[in-house]
Amino acid sequence: GVAAGLPRPVASELAVQTLRGAAEMLATGRPPAELRAEVTSPGGTTAAGLRALEAAAVRAAFADAVGAATARSRELG
Repeated sequence: GVAAGLPRPVASELAVQTLRGAAEMLATGRPPAELRAEVTSPGGTTAAGLRALEAAAVRAAFADAVGAATARSRELG
C-alpha cells in the first residue's frame, strides 16, 4: 500500500482488515474457491490482482515454501 501511495497507517490497517476478513470467510468452512468467486468481479480489482499473482507464479512459490518448511521440520525431528 505504501508503494502505491497510501500513508503507512492506512496501508497497515487495510492489510490487517483484508487478512482478518479472509480468515473470517475461511472459518465458515466453505471452499476457498467458492469464496474467491464471490469476491471477484470480472474485470475488477481482485481479478486484476489475482492475474498478477498468477503471472508471477506466486502459487508455485507458496508451494515451494511449504515444501521447504516441511522438509526442514522433518530434518529437525
